[in-house]
Amino acid sequence: MREYDANLVSRSVTRLGGTSIELVRRRIEAGAPARLHVAHERHAIYAEMSRGFECERQVAGAARERFVSEPGLVSFRPAGSEVRGSTIGEGIVSYGLVLIDPRQDWLDDLQGALRPLTALRHARLAAELASMFEACAAGEAAGATPFAALHAQGRSLALLALLADQGGTAPAVDRVDARLAAVTAWIDAHLTQEFSLAELAEVAHLSVSQLVRQFRCRLGITPMRHVSNARLKEAQRLLAQTRWPVARIAAHLGYTDASHFTSRFRANTGATPAAWRRRLHGR
Repeated sequence: MREYDANLVSRSVTRLGGTSIELVRRRIEAGAPARLHVAHERHAIYAEMSRGFECERQVAGAARERFVSEPGLVSFRPAGSEVRGSTIGEGIVSYGLVLIDPRQDWLDDLQGALRPLTALRHARLAAELASMFEACAAGEAAGATPFAALHAQGRSLALLALLADQGGTAPAVDRVDARLAAVTAWIDAHLTQEFSLAELAEVAHLSVSQLVRQFRCRLGITPMRHVSNARLKEAQRLLAQTRWPVARIAAHLGYTDASHFTSRFRANTGATPAAWRRRLHGR
């Protein structure tokens, strides 16, 4: 999602595999601030190309950061982050943007070391980004060679590695946990529906293999095992707090039939649903 009060003047986009490169120009009117609200599904690296605009940015509810734009300033927004802010000035504001799909296995080693950065001065980052944007503007990055996407992948990895070095590691661990918390909350809200592992990965903004790896690392089980456990926990709640028949609970939670539900419940608790309910109520 991208909402920005500044009118779009031009945007050029080059897509290379899991990386997109954009050159954007927007018009800022004098007077009221141009408000923005962006929810990032991909890792986003911004490079300022204009000078003199007063900017305010707030990432994921953190403290507001203010800066005056100048060419070469770099900001980074990890996938899943939400940004609000404003831009004040008059004229054309220009910036370059590199968007990187986080669901790529070659990013695994960096996922725990990326955190938001705003208005960073970093000569090497700025130079690498400027080179990418120049190639994009000249049409040289449009996939003319067989390995253009692979080249873009390598440059994207280099950029993220530089950003990870700037950002440290501690806050990103919290962000990984926050992603898993978001996924488990989504699972709890959709227990009565059918969904796939791929859909869970979409919720987490990770690839399937990344999601499985994070679940095993943090929770010691696979995502679908967590789903099964959550459904059985909800079944126990329904057995304890309602008078629903076992067959109705099985259907409500998406089991193919009552016997399948009974088999899974007994494997998990050592008792059938009916016996578990009787024992709970002392009957």
